[in-house]
Amino acid sequence: MHQVQNFRTNFAQDEIVDTATDKPVDAQVDRAELYDTDSSVRNVCFVWENGRKAFFNYAYLVSVDLVITETLNEMLLYFSGQIVTLKGYHLGSLFDLLLNHIPKTITATNPRYHTNGQTTDTIVTDIIVKSE
Repeated sequence: MHQVQNFRTNFAQDEIVDTATDKPVDAQVDRAELYDTDSSVRNVCFVWENGRKAFFNYAYLVSVDLVITETLNEMLLYFSGQIVTLKGYHLGSLFDLLLNHIPKTITATNPRYHTNGQTTDTIVTDIIVKSE
């Protein structure tokens, strides 16, 4: 392997830290598949309950806005030309993973399978894609 291609392996992988608690985040989010560290092309695939799928390249992710409320959280992912809205519970950990382009697949689940307060797992209940 040419030395330029080996450049990234000279650095240790930083731990992902939860911004609220300053504790390392486990790289496992319920219903989300994560990237291995050596992948060069990064896309995030959204999967709906009915089987619909859509993927977006991380290169076009401009910003992410997380709104945390006592009940349902909302995360807005601003891609070039489109806005993806995720609704769900405990989306803070998913936000931290998106900050480092780690999630590969994010799958929505029916909200009836979640009882608020019984779990701290990240659960996405709705995915909405709108063109700007």
